Amino acid sequence: MARKGRRAPRQPQPLPPPLPPEDRTVGQLVAETIRFYQHHFWRTLPLGLSVAALTQLTVAFGHHSREPRGHPPPQGFDKPTSILGGGVEMTILIGSLLLTASYIVAIVLVTGKKPVGRTLATAYGLGVLVFLPVPLLAQLLVLPAVLYLAFFGWVVPTALVGGTGVADSFRKSFRLARVDFAHAAGGLATLVIVFYVVRLMLALLLRSGSEVTERSAALLADLVLSPMLFVGSAILYLDQVARVDARRSKLEAPTQEA
Repeated sequence: MARKGRRAPRQPQPLPPPLPPEDRTVGQLVAETIRFYQHHFWRTLPLGLSVAALTQLTVAFGHHSREPRGHPPPQGFDKPTSILGGGVEMTILIGSLLLTASYIVAIVLVTGKKPVGRTLATAYGLGVLVFLPVPLLAQLLVLPAVLYLAFFGWVVPTALVGGTGVADSFRKSFRLARVDFAHAAGGLATLVIVFYVVRLMLALLLRSGSEVTERSAALLADLVLSPMLFVGSAILYLDQVARVDARRSKLEAPTQEA
């Protein structure tokens, strides 16, 4: 016989509706990025090939063999080297070409815009140009690179979606950053932190593995996790555009009433 007064099981409450892009928080940006990735997994997964290729070609894997004190190094002394020799120059060259392509594809997937011809070439060229200082800034700290991209990272979607030229794309990118710079910089920083924290957890689990194991783990992590960087950046661009439009509407409303 069931006890009287037993509480009925609590029914799950529906999640509140997401805020519109002009009011979206950084947390909801991450949630929207994950949701988009889940619903378009197979179309979005190839975006990670650029980061995976960059890591595999420029990062050195493996471990140094510890040489005994007072003895010459053993014959099998292992000095990790990358496939292309590494260095910031190679990272700039490979990264600017590959990462820009993934960014453009992410913008196309998120916005539904299908650019062709000169518009696509302009957006790609601007993306390569904007990326050039990023590895140098990232060597100091990640924050300067994030702040730089929060100002100039929108030239690619601006040129791609709006079809603007070089000068207009930079002007509009600066306008998009200025409308809510905290959201732009905070959104990019959060996406980068989420990516690196999850990736670091996997690397720590396999830190004592062989070079092959480390390469395989890095390949899998980059391929699966890095698409969220590009998708999140594209969604963040839409947030900034919505904020500009909302501010313009508020400024125009008193004029129309008068």
